[in-house]
Parts: sequence; structure tokens; C-alpha cells
Amino acid sequence: MSSSRPSLAACLVLHASTPSLGADVRALVGVADEVVVYDTADHLKPGSPAFEATLHPAVTVVSGFWADDSERAREAALAHVAADWALCVLSGEQVTSAPEELRRLLVDAADAPALSVRVDDVVRGTHRSARLLHTSLRGTSFDGDLDGDLAEVPSRLLSVCQPASAVALLPRQRGVFSVV
Repeated sequence: MSSSRPSLAACLVLHASTPSLGADVRALVGVADEVVVYDTADHLKPGSPAFEATLHPAVTVVSGFWADDSERAREAALAHVAADWALCVLSGEQVTSAPEELRRLLVDAADAPALSVRVDDVVRGTHRSARLLHTSLRGTSFDGDLDGDLAEVPSRLLSVCQPASAVALLPRQRGVFSVV
């Protein structure tokens, strides 16, 4: 096992306006070294939650576009991640994590292209999804064809919850992340 501490980013695709963005970003900064917010709907107006997020030193907000292509939006967001690993989330989703234990797991998973994470989703129920992607494995594609036999992150180390309020705000983001 390597003694090197892997870096972790949270990669948030923002499609619809959400009043919880500030809270989402603050929670993600507690989990990750960096947060990349990929804003697909031009929320960067002064005074907006996305604009306010740009003021945090660990947060990068990137303007992009949706074009009804969830895979393209996710890949575009990941292109701005500098960390070894990226946790992909949607605006409004709540992340529960044990950050230091999670880092130790990432050291052990150094050869894995992705890890599956428990997602509690009010629409699809509880399932596992390839949400933790190993970005430092150059040449790895995250186009939704990830193997269904991915190693699982124990729920006590990392889980994602999408409350009903988030689903109501983001109806077109369904399917952004593949289910494993």
C-alpha cells in the first residue's frame, strides 16, 4: 500500500436552478480537495448561488451547455478536475462521507477505473452507481460502459442521497450517471 494520499474532487453538474447550491458546495468542500461546478444554464450572474460558489478558493465554476446530452456534460465537467479521483454528483444530492477512511480505500483501489457508490434515490430506489471515477488513469473512458463488477465503496465511507426536493428541481438530469 502506498503512503501517498490520493486527491479527491467533487464534480457537480448543475442543470436547473437550485437554492441549495451554496449548501451543496459547502458540504462537498468538507469531503473533497476541490469542487468543480459545471454550470449548464448560465447561473453565474452576480448574487446567484453559482456566482457565490466561485468565491470559495477550493471551488471552480465552469460555464458549459447541456444540449440534452448528459454524458457530454459529465465528461466536460470531468475535464476540469485536477484530482486523482472525482465524485460525480448532481445539485441537491447530499453526500455522507468518512473522508480519511475513504482516502485509505482509494489508495488500495489505485488500479480501479471507478468504484460504485450507494445512491438512495427517491425515484429509482437504493442502487449502486459508478460515481467515484479514477481520473488519473489516463486513457480511461467513462462513457457509461463501465463494468458492472466494479468494487464497491462501503456505505459507511461514502453514500449519496437524492431527496425528493432535488428530483423535483432536476427532472431532465435523470440518467446522468450509469447504474451498476
